[in-house]
Amino acid sequence: MRIGHLLFRTNCLLTTASCPPPLFLLSSLLFLFLSSACSHVVQEDIKPSVLPRSSYTISPSPSAAVPLPQWWLVFNDQLLNDYIQEALAGNFTLQEGYARLKQSRSIQQQAGYRLYPSLNGRGSVSSTWETDEERDDSSGVALELSWEVDLWGRLASAAKAVALEAQAAEDDVQGVALLLSTEVADTYYQLIEQSLYQQLLQEQIAANETSLDLITLRFAHGAASLVDVYQQKELVASVRAQFPLNEARSVILGNRLHVLLGRPPQSNSLPLGKSLPLIPALPELGIPADLLQNRPDLRQLQRELVAADYRVAEAVADRLPALKVGSSAGLVSGDFLFSLFADALATIVDWGHKKREVEKQKAVVEEKMASYSQGYLLAIEEVENSLWQERQYERLLAALNEQLLISQATLRETRNRYVQGVTDYLPVLAALVSLQNLERTMLQRQRELVSYRLRLYRALGGNILVPEQQSSITKN
Repeated sequence: MRIGHLLFRTNCLLTTASCPPPLFLLSSLLFLFLSSACSHVVQEDIKPSVLPRSSYTISPSPSAAVPLPQWWLVFNDQLLNDYIQEALAGNFTLQEGYARLKQSRSIQQQAGYRLYPSLNGRGSVSSTWETDEERDDSSGVALELSWEVDLWGRLASAAKAVALEAQAAEDDVQGVALLLSTEVADTYYQLIEQSLYQQLLQEQIAANETSLDLITLRFAHGAASLVDVYQQKELVASVRAQFPLNEARSVILGNRLHVLLGRPPQSNSLPLGKSLPLIPALPELGIPADLLQNRPDLRQLQRELVAADYRVAEAVADRLPALKVGSSAGLVSGDFLFSLFADALATIVDWGHKKREVEKQKAVVEEKMASYSQGYLLAIEEVENSLWQERQYERLLAALNEQLLISQATLRETRNRYVQGVTDYLPVLAALVSLQNLERTMLQRQRELVSYRLRLYRALGGNILVPEQQSSITKN
């Protein structure tokens, strides 16, 4: 709590005569400069408190593609492009980010105005009764000009902190847009997976029903047992049982995509591609340090860190004396008055309030530094994980494809032996179940491989909003 101040004030009032230069003002200024202390120096190019390796553990081929800001164009899918563009224009979470950015821009402008003089107008009317019969009426209008001299950079530090926070808000919008684009793409490809899954189930049911007809015919001729018929019927029923879950999953994903696009959830299906995309070559990864500039979330953390450091400078400067100068001119009861003033204000006793504010702001800087360093490590981890998951899934799909060929050969052989009467139907059933499960697993793994590539694009970062969209954000 502030309980005392050292205050110097000098005024000069002019009517028809002039006023000599206020000598006391000079002494006040001298006091301010003599009471100065070391100011806080802000380091704007702050790096994380970690030193990762100079490259990733997996390197792309020499023919790696240059990453595009609009990364989804590498899939050459017009429907996907249309959906992402619609989401960037209509998603309400992104619009929340736009609104936060507008607020930050307004706060930035407000902070900048404090560096300039302010001009206010004032009007007054008063009546004073000295006795019951005598009354003194007065009225006046005046213009007042005042300006706080930013001796120690307190106002400039506050303005820079607010400007950096506004830039961080813009990075936040870019981060939301990047996350939104990958979520739209991932939902879109999951919907394609469910559509392909339903087609696969229908093909498997058709094949199983054909086998059931053949077994039933063999049973009628005494070449198969009733158990064979029931086993095949059970297989048909088990595949049919997967349709409700598939349809529910498709509806849920469709609703999700509608919401991402800014539409209300609807029961009608959205147009989709016919197949999952081929995975293009790895993009150029650069080095881990590139993430500091490429990822919007890391740029946001860095700017918030520097802004917090400027808040320290503001708090340090607030402990030093302040100087406010100004003038007023106007008419009071017909007389023209003009005055000059200068206020020098310095805190004498505040029980450590301002000192604790400096300590608090320094602790905020420490917190932001830890958050920035942790975010950098997590960003590198996301890139590394996506690279390794994609590589291992490629190996997995190669192994599954080999397994699929073996499973198809096993089914052919067991069928031939069953038709020849060498074995019963159980080996055929086991081979058929194994093959159909493998087909469904491969479809799922192919879509998951696409998801890992989407995670890589998101982990590498980039500015999704094109310059035209950025300018519209600033103007609006």
